[in-house]
Amino acid sequence: MSDLSHISRDQLQSRRQTLRRQRRRLIGQVLWRFLALSGLTTAIFWGTTRPIWLIQNPNQIIVGGNEMLSDKTIQDLIPLDYPQPLLKVEPEGLAEQLQNRAPIVSAKVSRQLLPPRLIIQVQERQPVAVVLPVSVTSSEAKGIDFLPAGLIDAEGAWMPQSSFLLSDRSLDLPELRLQGLQTQYRQYWPQVYEKIRQSPVKVYELDWRDPSNLVLQTELGVVYLGPFTPELGQQLATLDKMRNLPEQLEDTGVAHIDLTNPSAPSISVVNDQENPLGDAPEEEL
Repeated sequence: MSDLSHISRDQLQSRRQTLRRQRRRLIGQVLWRFLALSGLTTAIFWGTTRPIWLIQNPNQIIVGGNEMLSDKTIQDLIPLDYPQPLLKVEPEGLAEQLQNRAPIVSAKVSRQLLPPRLIIQVQERQPVAVVLPVSVTSSEAKGIDFLPAGLIDAEGAWMPQSSFLLSDRSLDLPELRLQGLQTQYRQYWPQVYEKIRQSPVKVYELDWRDPSNLVLQTELGVVYLGPFTPELGQQLATLDKMRNLPEQLEDTGVAHIDLTNPSAPSISVVNDQENPLGDAPEEEL
């Protein structure tokens, strides 16, 4: 029994020594990893704050996706104080500020380390109509909130014309003009514009000052449509069938075409005589 006890105590002591060595080794590994990670973090921070990792000037901002706005215009709109450490740049914040400052639908900003630069990809708003100023004269109209003069895109987003004046590129203004769009009817603009865009008859201007009568200036003359309805497409299709109207009237001038009821259109001539065309055969329209 004494031999077995002696051997057991020796084994126990050896095991304790082994565990102590393993514990010291583990602590050493953890400490080494901590020191290595701290050193690496410090080295990265030190390296990225060196001049080689700085955005020194706007030329290190690479712009893509722009057509109307020049690279320089977008670079100048980026709110950065130069020089700027690359890792201190917040891409999402820059993208949001750029969208607020320019006619841009979306902007994506990313950082590139080698060489250090910012990559900006933008999607510009495409203006489709010029919003004309509205002169308010009547007391009733003074309380109406009209869209101010500027530009509007196909989705109804308004843009000041000055937002394009910052560019060193000349902007070709849209041919289509829009007057008197009230903010409460702005939601219908995408539908109206899509129908106008698809119309075979050229439309030059929309006058929406009176919501009960949308007035178009077209290649066939002035057209009354009444209040906007989903029948706008049918109204424009009926207008297309009236292309030979000038030949039918010969020397008689047309004051306006009334398409309030597209199935029974009528015209008003210069002498204010109404000429209903609703019962006329289609080939005569």
